[in-house]
Amino acid sequence: MSIKTKILIVEDEEDIREMIAFYLTGEGYTCDEANNGEQGLDMIMTDPEITIVLSDILMPKKSGLEMIAESLAKIDKSRQLEFVIMTGHGGADEAIDALKLGVMDFIQKPFQLDYLSHVIGRADELVNLKRFNQNYQVNLEQEVQAQTLEIQGLLDNLEGAHGEALACLAMASEYKDTETGNHIRRIGEYAALLSKNLGWSEARQNIMRVAAPLHDAGKIGTPDNILLKPGRLDPDEIAIMKQHVEHGCVILSQSTHPTMKIAANIALAHHETWDGSGYPKGLKGTEIPIEARIVALADVYDALRSERSYKPAFDHEKSMLIILKGDGRTLPEHFDPELLRVFAQVAEDMDAIFSKWED
Repeated sequence: MSIKTKILIVEDEEDIREMIAFYLTGEGYTCDEANNGEQGLDMIMTDPEITIVLSDILMPKKSGLEMIAESLAKIDKSRQLEFVIMTGHGGADEAIDALKLGVMDFIQKPFQLDYLSHVIGRADELVNLKRFNQNYQVNLEQEVQAQTLEIQGLLDNLEGAHGEALACLAMASEYKDTETGNHIRRIGEYAALLSKNLGWSEARQNIMRVAAPLHDAGKIGTPDNILLKPGRLDPDEIAIMKQHVEHGCVILSQSTHPTMKIAANIALAHHETWDGSGYPKGLKGTEIPIEARIVALADVYDALRSERSYKPAFDHEKSMLIILKGDGRTLPEHFDPELLRVFAQVAEDMDAIFSKWED
């Protein structure tokens, strides 16, 4: 975490605002407070040191969404500023609108403070990475060729992550998991498509394209007799198979690259479900990182479309019906409702990706 990070907390409920400010100050951040969107906009425009804005949606004078939209329209495009929204009113429509504006993530009230710290930490990493890249571009022409090559490898988010991703995939390919090749390519493309239609930037879409295929990297630690067993697994075998999420997180966490950290979070949480019935931690709702929520949906869709030892391959229409309506095993409540809505909107594109990269 950067010691210079300043967070603006925009919340009309004083007790909540002060509690968040007290907690984040204890985490090492500098915090300013605003009690409505109008005041928040003024502070954003007059204080360039603010780099993260944590905002409620429904507030007097000016809503959080209005504040964000006006801020993005008015601030210098070179300014590094990330938004995280809070909603306590079941605001699914407002949350998806915020994500389309370019908001990094949203948190549903009531929330755990350690989860808030996790989300703010990711926002801080993103701000610092963008600032570092920006400074590099300004000074690039002044660097000698040898320095340029060295720094380029460190600062180019996609190329650096992609190199590590390829290394991890190369290691995994030496093992025996049958879900490689086109499955890996499709998962990356599904994830990029869904993030695009959430309104994410092209840079974040590319991060998902690289990170999502590593979701099952931990299967390299699963014994052959379980991973390749024809038919269904018994309870003991299922318990061993489930360990792949933790194995994957350990493998990918060896990297300090921000994109690989996202990949590690995806590996650990892509079998968590919105209703809390998943594993390994039984996380619920927005406790699950949004990147993992995206990959969970993409992975289930691809599994339904693909042949398995215990099931035939389903066509696109049947796969959509199972995800959106449920079949007893897969249920709509397993998935983020906002993602389900986006998923339904891009159904034809999902089918096109599968057809293009079909096994």
